[in-house]
Amino acid sequence: CNPSRSCLHTLSPKPHIATMPQWGDKIDGKEVVLRTLRSDSLEVDVTNFGATLSAVRVLNKSEWIDVLLGYESLDRYLQGGKPNFSSAVGRCANRIAGGTFDLDGHTYTLEKNNGPNHLHGGTKGFWQEIFEVVSYNDNSITLSLFSPDGHMGYPGNLQLYITYEVRGNELHFSYEGKTDQATLLNLTNHGYWNLKGHHAGTILDHKLMVNASHTTAVDENLTITGELNSLKGTAADLREDLHLISDVVDQAGPLDANYCLTLEGPDASEKVGSKAGELLAARVEAPNGISMEVWTDQPGIQVYTGNFVGLPEHPDTWHGKGAKWHKFSGLCLEPQLWPDGIHHKNFPSPILRPDETYRQHSWHVFSTQ
Repeated sequence: CNPSRSCLHTLSPKPHIATMPQWGDKIDGKEVVLRTLRSDSLEVDVTNFGATLSAVRVLNKSEWIDVLLGYESLDRYLQGGKPNFSSAVGRCANRIAGGTFDLDGHTYTLEKNNGPNHLHGGTKGFWQEIFEVVSYNDNSITLSLFSPDGHMGYPGNLQLYITYEVRGNELHFSYEGKTDQATLLNLTNHGYWNLKGHHAGTILDHKLMVNASHTTAVDENLTITGELNSLKGTAADLREDLHLISDVVDQAGPLDANYCLTLEGPDASEKVGSKAGELLAARVEAPNGISMEVWTDQPGIQVYTGNFVGLPEHPDTWHGKGAKWHKFSGLCLEPQLWPDGIHHKNFPSPILRPDETYRQHSWHVFSTQ
């Protein structure tokens, strides 16, 4: 299935799990598997547990560098593992204020799992689901999930397809969803990146560009207020040049914000948040010569500098694949709709209706010097 085209009606209905090695014990009778996607310059380990990426290896000067934080076994994800750790996030990425929303005359109540708010689909969001393997080959895998009406409080039976594909030095993410009742859908992948290698310290020596002129404002609970903060003249304005992350953190504080992407061209400042085509959302470079561009058709990207990685109250969480991770060990760049759009009419809408198909296409381009 080509991630840039519809997958809903072209995928094989039968999973090809039998020839794939099982990864850990079965969960609720369902097999969990791990598959490696490969090209000459990129390797990606994918598991159907949460549609999770557990490793991304980039070939740099004859050495494979694993640039993604993740765990080495299924047990590590199940026993104290970080929720939404480089996994698919849904039904709604980011926060929904008050854990409730009104849609077509009905009020729906969601789990409040982040203070007063609902976060990333709840404690039993997609990151804990066992996806079905629909099809795979050496460079792509398509996973599917049926999310029933009422799961975590969301309305509608949802059929979801996610395709990960390696094309040379590119890693593509394609999402499609259909519902039988009006619902909300806003998907992303919550990858934690360190281009020096997941074991190699912090990302403070990385340089970052984000093509955004505004962020969505939040209050003290990180609840979206509906206002847009202009970045012009601030230390958090990461447009045009690459900015050393340590300098940004020193001047603007650690980042955890939805950046509103800006279309290029005349009057670009008037086109904040427009979903019209695919654009370069962000670029990050590490001192070892590895760089990563994030391209997307989404209007926003969550930028998080790993401010809470390594918290001592979660000692079982912040280690994996032979490494221990600390504050600022990973950088998240998550393409998405602007968060909590259901409560703000000036935001791109997350509403999905039965006569519509949700589609998203994002991809990362890795380069080396």
